[in-house]
Amino acid sequence: MIPKIKVGLLISYDFNLIFNALPRIYDYVDEIYLSYDKNFLTWSGKKISIPEDFFGKIKEYDRLKKIKYHIDNFYIDVENPIINDTIQRNLLKKEMGYTDWCIQIDVDEYFINFSLVRDFLLKNSFLIKYTDKKINIRGKWVTLFKKLENGYLFIDNDESFSFVNNAREYNYARNIDGKQFQTNFYAIHQSWAREESEVALKISNWGHKNDFDTESFFNFWKNVNSSNYMNFKNFHPVYPQEWEKLEFIECNSIDEFEVKYKKKYSEKLLNQTKLPSKYYFKYLLCLLKFWK
Repeated sequence: MIPKIKVGLLISYDFNLIFNALPRIYDYVDEIYLSYDKNFLTWSGKKISIPEDFFGKIKEYDRLKKIKYHIDNFYIDVENPIINDTIQRNLLKKEMGYTDWCIQIDVDEYFINFSLVRDFLLKNSFLIKYTDKKINIRGKWVTLFKKLENGYLFIDNDESFSFVNNAREYNYARNIDGKQFQTNFYAIHQSWAREESEVALKISNWGHKNDFDTESFFNFWKNVNSSNYMNFKNFHPVYPQEWEKLEFIECNSIDEFEVKYKKKYSEKLLNQTKLPSKYYFKYLLCLLKFWK
């Protein structure tokens, strides 16, 4: 039986960004789960408001009836909000089931060529049953750092992120203890490239609010502009080397950014992702032991 490709997205303060993410995955998945807190609380316990017309827009967009809702209580009063992040992801994973490929992405992650992700997962669907050997499949971010008047500042440093695995639960946010497999699947990450008020909202509610001095970095972000961006090196707030430098693409929208990025970096985007043959052999050995 061919496994389904399911995608879960977490809905919170930046809910409107989902309309950038959905068009890039919708035609290539079987089911989509939108997960949000039943009391409309963030992981930090702050109240958010999601207007009714948001759900109307989702219903209108969902022409093939692929979208389902996962609603539960994801907030507990803890010092570190990343705990609530992990709780929500595990409850969503349980809701999606364990017999299919269950991807989890954030609403600000926009995959480039998601059809390649689908093809890879279907080709290697045996990994879903191969749970004795946990594998965490990772993509690469193209991080949008700031929207300027005529384009985007971004980081193109192959920063890695988890998006799917064959484990039954997460240990920390989207991460698991197990083999880390790096793919060549890229996603545009609209991390900091938002309006100033939206960035302020993000850093006061996300799972990383206690990981670094968010106020200090926010002030740094506000001062980055078209005249000085080239002066900043190794500036990631937690792991400096992750963000080696800022680059710029002139454009008027994220869609135009994607077109120009794909043209500029077409060679590296064409590099295929192949699972090493050792995974097939180990799986076959497991099957032989089972049938003995």
